[in-house]
Amino acid sequence: MDIDPEVAPGLEPAPQDRVKDLKRQTDEVIDTLEQNMKRLVKREENLEGLEYISMELEEETKVFKQTAKKVKRSYWWKSVKLVVVVVVVVLVVVLVIILVIVLFAKGVIPKP
Repeated sequence: MDIDPEVAPGLEPAPQDRVKDLKRQTDEVIDTLEQNMKRLVKREENLEGLEYISMELEEETKVFKQTAKKVKRSYWWKSVKLVVVVVVVVLVVVLVIILVIVLFAKGVIPKP
């Protein structure tokens, strides 16, 4: 309870002053409640925004994973094709070398 400096010590303030003081305190409490409600509404809006962003990121993650799988599979097939081509080239070269050696051995190709 606030003591009014104009009132003599030991005397209670007038009922009108007491009503004004209670009204002022009530107004302060109402202002505080209004500020808290505004903060809660703002917080709720922020949470809804974060939830929306989170859902968007989740969808983008799914698309990214699917695309990554397709790219991985594509590059795996390219790698397999390259290995097959290299093996075929090596086999052809080895067969040509063996053929040349056999033809030299049989005398079909004259020695220099």
